[in-house]
Amino acid sequence: MERVWYCHDQEGVVAALKRGEWPDLATTMGCGPLDELVGLHEELGVFDALDALPTQRQRRGVDDDLLLRTAAVLPFLETASLSGAAGELFREPAILLHLGWSPLQIRIGDNERHRHPEGRQPGSLPCHPDTLRDVLRRVEEKAWLDVQRLGVRALFEHQRVRGRVYAIDGTGLGDGLRLVCLVCVSAERPVIVAWRLLAGSASEKGKEAAVTRSLIEQAVELGGPGCIELLLVDALYADGPLLAWLKYRHEIDTLVPIPSDREIHRDLQGLARAGMLEFRRHSYVRAIQGHKQRRTLDISAQQATTSWDSFVEVARKYGDENPFLWACLISPVDPTDPDDKPWTLVSTRRWSSGVSAFQAFRPRWHIENDAYRELKEGWRLEAERWGRDIEVQRGRVTLTCLAFNTAQVYLSRSGARLAGRGIRRLRRHYHPQLGAAPVMIYIGHAYAVLPVEELLAIIGRPVSQSLLPPTLHPARPP
Repeated sequence: MERVWYCHDQEGVVAALKRGEWPDLATTMGCGPLDELVGLHEELGVFDALDALPTQRQRRGVDDDLLLRTAAVLPFLETASLSGAAGELFREPAILLHLGWSPLQIRIGDNERHRHPEGRQPGSLPCHPDTLRDVLRRVEEKAWLDVQRLGVRALFEHQRVRGRVYAIDGTGLGDGLRLVCLVCVSAERPVIVAWRLLAGSASEKGKEAAVTRSLIEQAVELGGPGCIELLLVDALYADGPLLAWLKYRHEIDTLVPIPSDREIHRDLQGLARAGMLEFRRHSYVRAIQGHKQRRTLDISAQQATTSWDSFVEVARKYGDENPFLWACLISPVDPTDPDDKPWTLVSTRRWSSGVSAFQAFRPRWHIENDAYRELKEGWRLEAERWGRDIEVQRGRVTLTCLAFNTAQVYLSRSGARLAGRGIRRLRRHYHPQLGAAPVMIYIGHAYAVLPVEELLAIIGRPVSQSLLPPTLHPARPP
C-alpha cells in the first residue's frame, strides 16, 4: 500500500476550508490521562526500548516497531482483553498519531489481513488485533529481557526508584505460569525493578530461588552497587548459600520468615518453653482488603543462631570464621485465625530488638497488596493474558509491568511534570497558544493544527466567548 505523507501547511489548510473543501481527517488533540501516560512512557524511554527490539518478521505489513508501540499502550486501557483494548485504542486517533500511525493508516488500514468480502471492517482499522498478537510472538525471550533492563534503567536514571529496601515474591498466573518479581518497597508506591515469567516445572512453588540471583544481579547492574541494602524474602525463595552470597558478595542483608518445620524455629520454641527467651509485647494496626484491625504480638530476640547449616558452611568459605544468623520468635496474642501461628524471623543483620526487625519486615506486604493484587485485579494480568502462547504471555507480562511502573511514577508528586515533558516531546510541532483541545485537520497532502474557536470561525459559526487570550481569539464578524 502506498503511504501518503502530510506536510504542515497552516495557511493552505485554512484556505482550503474557506473554499469549502472536505477534510480527509479531523481529530481533537485534547490532553487526558491516557495522553499523559503515553507521554510519560515516552519520557521514561519505553518506546525507544521497544523500537530497538529485534523481531522475526515473516510477512509484509505494518512495521513491527509501530505495532509494539501500540501494544505497549494497551495495558493502560480499562478494557483488559487484547481485542477489547485494541478496539478502545483504535477509537483514539489522537493517541494513534502520537504513536506514529499516519492518517491514511488510521482511516483505511495498512495490511491485507482479515480482508472482509465487503471491504475492511471498522474492527480491523488501523490493523486487526491479531496483528498485534502476532508481533508479540515474534519477539524472543532475551529481547524482552533487554526491554525490561532498558525500561528499569530509565527509572533509576530519573531517580524514580527510591530507597534501598526490596522484596522478592512470586504469584501464580494459572496454567503452570508463575511470575517472580523483585520490588522496591521503600517508597509509598512499589516499583518492579526485575521480573521473570516461569513456565512448566520452573514455575512450581519452591523453585523460584533458582531465579533470585539473576533478579538481584540485574538490579545491581542497573542501580549500581549498594542500591539494595535490605532484602525481604520468604524461605521458599532463599536458601543458606543465597543468604551468604547476598551478605558477603553484595553486602545485602536479608530478613526471612521461617516456617514451623525448620530447625531454627524449633530451637527458639524450645528456648521459649524453657523460659530462656525474653518477650516484648507489640501492638499495631494492619489493613486486610481495606479493613483495619488491631493485632498484638509477643516478640522475642535471639542474638545468635547457627542452626542453618548451609549458610554457615558457605559463609566460612567467604572468610567469616564465626558466622551466625540473628533470629526472633513471633507469637500472636489471642489469635482469631487458625493460620495465625507462631513463626520465626531470621536475618543476616544484628537487630537492636525483635520489634525493630518485625517493623522492618512489614513493608514486604507491599509486594502482595500493592503490586500483585493490583496486577491481578486492576490490570487483569492473570485473567487476560492475550493468548495461549508463552511468547504472547511473556510480552503481555513485560508490557504490563512497564505500564505498572509508569503508572506508579505518574501518581507520584513529580509524575505530572515528567508526563508533561513527555507530551511535549510527542508534540514538538504544536504551539502553546492553541489551547487545551486543538483540532488537527488533514486536507490533500497538508495538515494544520487549529484552535477549535478558529475552526468554527472559518466554517462561519464563530463563538461569542472563548478561553483563548483576546489577542488569539478570532474576531466575531459584525
